[in-house]
Amino acid sequence: MKENNLEIDQYQIRCEEWRLKALESDFKERYQALKLPGYDEKMLPIKYFGVDYLIDRTDARLYEATDRDKEIDTTTQFAIYHLFYYSIAAPQNSGHFVPLHELKGAAPFAAAFKKMTLMPFAKTFTGRVNDLINTAEKLGFERLRNSDAGFQAMAFSCMPLKIFFWDGDDELPAEATILFDQNVTDFTHPETVIMIGGDLVKRLIEASEIE
Repeated sequence: MKENNLEIDQYQIRCEEWRLKALESDFKERYQALKLPGYDEKMLPIKYFGVDYLIDRTDARLYEATDRDKEIDTTTQFAIYHLFYYSIAAPQNSGHFVPLHELKGAAPFAAAFKKMTLMPFAKTFTGRVNDLINTAEKLGFERLRNSDAGFQAMAFSCMPLKIFFWDGDDELPAEATILFDQNVTDFTHPETVIMIGGDLVKRLIEASEIE
């Protein structure tokens, strides 16, 4: 338990470091470059996987828009702060989607991503295609046709992800993949891309309420 608490504390310390870095951001310029809607001089709105958050301009703290007392998980904080810190001057999506191993700087992590994220996701929804479809639609993801259950999810308004699931049978296990825009690393760090992909799967599993 002590080790787990220490790990949580370390994540919280890192989030605080990123909050302080965010204070140096030119938010007006970044909102324009990232084509993020709703720029405001006091409280900046930003949507992450369909949830509305606010960034306080005075101290760069994050709040959930509908419940400002709710604690924001560290993954969400990292994803938002990294978007502003790592995005290049003029990021543009290509419209061409590729698996993780084809992304610049992400290939070394592809095997671990498959083992730790994609395989557990496929196992969770084996024989539960309708549960996956209903869950994804409940989360507001756009249905895609290219598999037994495929969807497009917007991590941010500038960051689309596509997730595809093929159910298993007596001969083959279920499979899943997540595709990212080829230029996604123009918007954030490659390791953050992996974290966001994992967060997508986590949100789907949690929302499905499958044990």
